Amino acid sequence: RKPMSRFKQLLQVWFFSLLISGSCEAFAAGSTGTNIRITVRGLEEKPMILAYYYGDKQYIKDSVVLDKKGSYLIKADTLWPSGIYLAVLPSMGNRYFEFILNEPQFSLETDTLELSMNMKITGSVENRLFYEDLKYLSSKRRESEPITARFRAEKDEKEKEKLRQQLIKIDEEVKASRLKIIQENPKTFYTVLLNAMKEIDVPPAPRDEKGNLIDSAFSWKFYKSHFWNTVDLKNDNLIRTPVFHNKLKTYFTQTTVQVPDSLIVTCEELLGKVNQRGELFKYMLVYFLNEMAKSKYMGMDAVYVHLVKNYYAKGYATWVDSVQLYKIVERGNILEPLLIGKKAKNMVLADTTLKKFYGLHDVKAKYTILTFWDPDCGHCKKEIPKLYESYEKLKSFGAEVYAVATMPVEEVNKWTDFINQNKLNWINVADPYHRSNFRFEYDIQSTPQIYVLDQDKKILAKRIAAEQVEDFVHHLADPSFKPNTLYQEQKEEEEH
Repeated sequence: RKPMSRFKQLLQVWFFSLLISGSCEAFAAGSTGTNIRITVRGLEEKPMILAYYYGDKQYIKDSVVLDKKGSYLIKADTLWPSGIYLAVLPSMGNRYFEFILNEPQFSLETDTLELSMNMKITGSVENRLFYEDLKYLSSKRRESEPITARFRAEKDEKEKEKLRQQLIKIDEEVKASRLKIIQENPKTFYTVLLNAMKEIDVPPAPRDEKGNLIDSAFSWKFYKSHFWNTVDLKNDNLIRTPVFHNKLKTYFTQTTVQVPDSLIVTCEELLGKVNQRGELFKYMLVYFLNEMAKSKYMGMDAVYVHLVKNYYAKGYATWVDSVQLYKIVERGNILEPLLIGKKAKNMVLADTTLKKFYGLHDVKAKYTILTFWDPDCGHCKKEIPKLYESYEKLKSFGAEVYAVATMPVEEVNKWTDFINQNKLNWINVADPYHRSNFRFEYDIQSTPQIYVLDQDKKILAKRIAAEQVEDFVHHLADPSFKPNTLYQEQKEEEEH
């Protein structure tokens, strides 16, 4: 079985908490080359894959073969970028061990019996600290495991409390050991990692003289405001560890309120903390954009558009080629007029006679349900009748439906037949001769698509399912009404 990542193990050292709930300087900075020897006794003339972390993924750096002594010399004219690297051993079922690369020259030697515990290190302060810490944590884990098992099985509260205190003591010993490493080795990359992995100690929330909480959100506010205190965001080498991505994801998805305005503030806050020409900036900007591009939640395209306008369109994404950049910026330009709160563009389209025309902005209604559909679309054939089932109720809330068919002229009969068969007695319009630009302006890449507009034709909701429309409009008409459905935006098919 593939062992857990050693650095993932290090993220789990706070035994009790789990149970109960400047910058880095490279050693020999003047060196310009890499000279690292790795030896695995028992794997003579066997393959080894050298890999490294980048965000939440691992990438292959090189594929080599150990010599007759089970050894390989990593030699390069330049210094490999600092970070956490992996030596993966295919002949051992892809088992691996990790090492810190932040010094130009050192050696690691181990055997197949116990890759990590039998590791011998020469010439590397970073890896000596890492493996000493790893061995210490393993010993404390072995010490805590029987206590943890007894704690979980114990029924007597007094005995349980004694065991709890023993676990607290072990936890404090681990923290003290970590603190000592940090204090004694302030300029090492391992200290940068330990600081980045620190848990935030949230103090008790303040109370008034009667013991009542002064601020019920104190703990969350404290946690959020101190989240990055111990992370060196000027150190781009953190990107080549499994630590940074987890921190970023937690902050963006769990610590930030998931509404566009809050997410935009978080994006600006974090992008402003890092070197705008560095790898952390690149990683964060791509991560933010992709998360918003694939978001299922309505309105998140506002964050996407903000990032495109303020970063991609202004030349900050220097790593993106011109063709891809054009596509991203164009996508942002298409989405911007369709954001929640924007006024929907007008269109004047023909009814089923193809002689009489109705304008979207001419619809006199408190709410307008703008619907794009195709009579030859299998999903539309299910969704449009569902929407019509709620039409009478929608009209009682002051809503009207402006249903736009997207079929070509040769399918007009299919359109009219479907309307007649389903008795769709609302505003039915189409542009079979493609004289209107609405397909581009409304980004119609698939059907059906449903928008909810207010009386001024401002967009209140978009790309919601037919069965969600009634609840949404009901809630608009009566805010005390609690909808039964969630308003989720369709998943974007393309990621950038």
